[in-house]
Amino acid sequence: MPPRHFTRYIVIAAVFVCGLIIFSSTSNPSTATVIDAIPYPEVLRDVMPKFTVPNLRWSFQSSAHKPPEQKNSTHGDSSWYSDWKWLNPFSSSVTLDEDRVVLPPLAERPPIYTFYDTSIERDEDTKSIDKDFLLTWRRAWWAHGFRPVILTDAEAMSHPLYQTLHAKGMPASLEQEFRQWLAWAHMGTGMLASWYCLPMGPADDALLSHLRRGQYPELTKFKGLGSGLFAGEKTQINDAIKSALDNVKLSSFKTIADGIDAERFKVEQPTSIAHYDPKTVASKYPILAELMAKDVNKGRRSLNQLMIAHLQVVWQNTFSAGIAVLQPLAAHTFTLVQPSKDLARLLAECPSSILQSSCPPNRPKCSPCTGSKLRITTAPSFRNTSSLFTIAVVPHPYTMITLMNQSDAISVAHIRRHTERDPWITAVTRDLLGDARGGPSRVVALKDAVASEYGEQRSLWFTTEHFPASFNPPPPPPKSPTNEARPAKEEVSPFPEDWLTDLDWHFGFPIPRTTVSHGESLPPVPGPERWAKFPSGLPTERKKASDPNPPTEEQAAIEVDLLRKARKTVNSKDEAVLKIRGVAEAWNLADAEAWKFVKSFRARQVVERLKFEEEESAYETGGVRGNNRWWGS
Repeated sequence: MPPRHFTRYIVIAAVFVCGLIIFSSTSNPSTATVIDAIPYPEVLRDVMPKFTVPNLRWSFQSSAHKPPEQKNSTHGDSSWYSDWKWLNPFSSSVTLDEDRVVLPPLAERPPIYTFYDTSIERDEDTKSIDKDFLLTWRRAWWAHGFRPVILTDAEAMSHPLYQTLHAKGMPASLEQEFRQWLAWAHMGTGMLASWYCLPMGPADDALLSHLRRGQYPELTKFKGLGSGLFAGEKTQINDAIKSALDNVKLSSFKTIADGIDAERFKVEQPTSIAHYDPKTVASKYPILAELMAKDVNKGRRSLNQLMIAHLQVVWQNTFSAGIAVLQPLAAHTFTLVQPSKDLARLLAECPSSILQSSCPPNRPKCSPCTGSKLRITTAPSFRNTSSLFTIAVVPHPYTMITLMNQSDAISVAHIRRHTERDPWITAVTRDLLGDARGGPSRVVALKDAVASEYGEQRSLWFTTEHFPASFNPPPPPPKSPTNEARPAKEEVSPFPEDWLTDLDWHFGFPIPRTTVSHGESLPPVPGPERWAKFPSGLPTERKKASDPNPPTEEQAAIEVDLLRKARKTVNSKDEAVLKIRGVAEAWNLADAEAWKFVKSFRARQVVERLKFEEEESAYETGGVRGNNRWWGS
C-alpha cells in the first residue's frame, strides 16, 4: 500500500518537471541566425518590383515658416493665403499669423467673349442701351463663374487673316461675323457669345459645370441657338475660319457657321442657355416684338428688362424652399440679423418687366414670381438643403458677448466666468453636428458651408462689419404731424447703391432697389401710433409661431447702440481696446476663426471683381489702353 499523500507528491513533481521543460533555454538557433544562413542572391534585388508608398502623415501639421505673400491677398485689414489646407480648423497653424486666414484656391474663370462693333455710328440713346445690354451680359456670366470679355475691332485687326476679308466680297453682315471670329481666334481658347445669350439655369447645371472647366476638345455649337454661342480651342477656331474663307460658296452664306463643314462641329443641347435673338423674341414674346417694331429703343429697353427679370426668376426657382436667414441666438440678435432679413425680402421681390408672368425661352415651365412668392424663414441653425438659400451674419465674439449681456461694460473676469465658449458656432452647426462636437470640427463644417463650390452657390455670409456703418443709425427724432392732404414722401434706400452693386455681380442680376417711403398713404395730422409700421413696397413681415418675440422699442434701441459701439471696438487700434478684444477671441477660438474666415472670404470676392474691372479698363473701345471702358461696371 503506497504511503499517505503519495498521489499529491506525484502531481507536484510532475508540474515541477513540466515547468523546467517549458521555461528552460533551448539550443534552437534564433530567427536572425536562420535568415542570415539562407543564401540570398543579390540578383534578386534588381528584379524585385519597387513600390512607392505615399506620405500618409497628417496634412494639418504646423508650418515651419510663414508662407510667402501672394498677389492680391489683402483688402483693408483683411489678409489671406490661398491654399488647399483651407479646411484646417485654425488658419494660424498654417500661416503662423493670427490675422491671416487660409482660403481655398481661387477657381480659374474660363473666358467668354462677345463682340462690340465700334465701326457703326450710333446716337447717344442707342449707346446707352448697348451699355445696359453689355452690363447685363457681363454680370450674368460672371455670377456663373466665367470671365466675360468684350472684344472690338482692335482684336480682330490683330489677326493675320483680317486683311483678306475685304478681298472676298462678302455681305456686310457676314463680314461682321468673320470679324467676331477673328477677334475670338486672336484671344484663343474660350467661348464666343452674343450679347443676348445668357446663362439661364442653376450654377450647378451639368452644362454650365462642363463649360466652366474651360476644356473644349471639339469646336462646339448649341442646338437652336444659331450664332448665340460657340466654344472651342484656338487651333480649331483658326482652322474653321480658314475653311470658311476658302469655301467657293462664301458669298451665299448668311452666317459663318454655314460656311464651316458640319463635321467640324459638335452639337450640344443648350439646357441652361437662353438666346434672345429676334427669331426667339418674335416667336415667344410677340408683344415685345410688336413694341420693338414700333419703337426700337423702347423695345430694346424692355427686352433688357425682361432678360434681367428672367435671370431673377430662374434664381428664385432654383431655391424653391425659399430663403433662410440664420438667427442662432435669437434673444438679443434681432437688430444684428435685420440687414439679412431686408436683403432676403429684396431678393424675394417680383422683378418688373413688360411680361410679368413669362418664362425664359429655355425654361417654358418655370414658376413666375407672380404665381408663387419666395418664402422667407428665420432659422436657428444652418441646414444643408440644396433648394434653400441661406443668408447669415457672423458676429465678432466681442459683439456677441455685448449683445448677450446687454452691456458693453465687459471685463476679462466677466468673459472667463460668465460667458460660454463659442456659443454662436455651436448654435449654427447644431443641426449638422449635434451637441457633442467641439469647436475645431464645427469650424471645418462652417468653412465648408461658406467656401466650398456647393456651399458658395447656396449661401451668402457676411460679418457685422460688412454692412454699412450707416445701417444702424441712432433713432431718428419723432416726425411732426402735417396738415397736408398728401404729405411729401421721403425715399430711403435700405442699402447704399455701391453696396448693392457689388451684390448684383454675385447674383448675376440687379437686386430690386425698393425704397422705404415715409409719409405715404397717411391721413392728415396723424398721431404717432398711426404711422406706418412697415416700409411701403417691402412685404410685411409676418411673425410665425416658431419665431421669437421681437424686441420692444427700448430693447431695439439698446441693440443698435451696442452694435455701433462694438463696431468701433472691433475696428479700434487702441491697445486697451485690443486687449479686451483679444481676450474675447481667445475665449471663443472657433467663433473668432469663423468671423475671420467669412471676413476674408468676402473681401477676396470683392478684390477679384475689382481686379477684373481694373484689367478690363486697360482696353478702351478701339484699343486705347489706360482708360475705363465706357460700358460700365
